[in-house]
Parts: sequence; C-alpha cells; structure tokens
Amino acid sequence: MQNLWPDDFTLDDDPETAAKVRAFIDEQMAALKSFDAKREAWVAENLPSSYHMTYYFHDHARRVAEDMRRTAKHMGLSDPAAENLYLAMLPHDIGKKLLPLHIWDTIEKPENDLKTLRRSHTELGISIADKGLAGVSHPFIDLMKDIMLNHHEQMDGGGFLGKTGDELSAPVRLACIIESFDGYSIARPHFGKRDITVSGVLSRMRESKGAAMYDMDMFEAFAAMKLAETA
Repeated sequence: MQNLWPDDFTLDDDPETAAKVRAFIDEQMAALKSFDAKREAWVAENLPSSYHMTYYFHDHARRVAEDMRRTAKHMGLSDPAAENLYLAMLPHDIGKKLLPLHIWDTIEKPENDLKTLRRSHTELGISIADKGLAGVSHPFIDLMKDIMLNHHEQMDGGGFLGKTGDELSAPVRLACIIESFDGYSIARPHFGKRDITVSGVLSRMRESKGAAMYDMDMFEAFAAMKLAETA
C-alpha cells in the first residue's frame, strides 16, 4: 500500500539525481526572485505611488515550504518526510514567471480572464519541471510535480482543476492549506480592513471556508503549529 507521506525515500539515496534536482530548485528560486524584481520595477512605473507591492513570490515560496516542514514535524512525521515536503514545496509557483508581469499586481481583486490566466501557472510549472528535469526519474520529482500542479485544489472540487478530496494526496491536501494561509496573511489592496493576524486568518479559514476547501484534520494540526509559534 502506498504511503500517505513521503517517508520511504530521500534525494540523498541517489547523489547524482540529488545534485540535478537541487540545482534545478536553486535555479528556479533565483529566477523567481529575479521575476519579482521585474514586477517591482513594473509596479513603480505603472501603478499609483500609493500601491505598495507586498506579495513577493520567492519569499512566499520559502515561507510555505518552511511551514510544510514545521507542520510535518508537529504532526510527528519523520525527518525524511519533513525534508521532502519542504524541498518539494519550494518550486510550487515557478510557473508564475512565464506569465506577463502586469497580471500579478492589481488594485482590484482579479476576475474573469485575468483570474483564468493566473490560474494557468500550475500547469506552466509542470512544463518547466518536465523540461528542466527531462530524463531524471525519482519519487521526489513525482511529489514535487504533484504539489506544483494541485496546490490550489479544494476538497469539494472547487479548485483550479476541479479535483475533489479523494483525488488529492496527503501532501497536496496539506499544501493547499498552507498555501491558502499565506495568501490570506499578506495585505493587499482589495483586502480592505480584513484581519490578517495569525488567529484572524485561521478563524476565517475555519469558519468561512472549512471542510469545503480543506482537510480539517490537517487544518487543525497546521493551526496548532502556527498558534504555538505566536504564543
């Protein structure tokens, strides 16, 4: 029976593959940081001076990857599982850098065609991974691509690809929670006066989204970890 969590392998089992995968992740994270710098320049030239860019993709990626690792440890998962989840989450948003600069920083909440275009970043990320790691085979790559493609899915099928909870792996279910939390925690113009404290975001996720979007057992484990950090 397939393990729920990625604890039966590590990249270090195969040093040659590990070197290729780690180099790929490092390159993609550097490219994402460069893309953020281009976004910042575009914002300065094209949006009102009152608009403050707050959502940097490379910083987001590192935050959510660390939250994956910390939640795994809080849940009692093994060190290999925690490290695999951390590394696999890092490149989850690399597809964003293949899309136009102007779609990411808007004063109003994105809707319609803009929203659809933004959503394509998950599949674009897979195309980058397929090209950058062509010919490389390892269970870690499968894990990484699973998270990359599915991190915006919902338990009720309301996500980007319409997959329901029974179609989502345990790592993906956790990634969806952590991705949402971080997105709701960074102030953006269309948020208004929304509470973006840890407790406020967790309450919103629990009460307004709940089981329709999230695996609630995993959500409560994540919530306990985040609240313990701020205690």
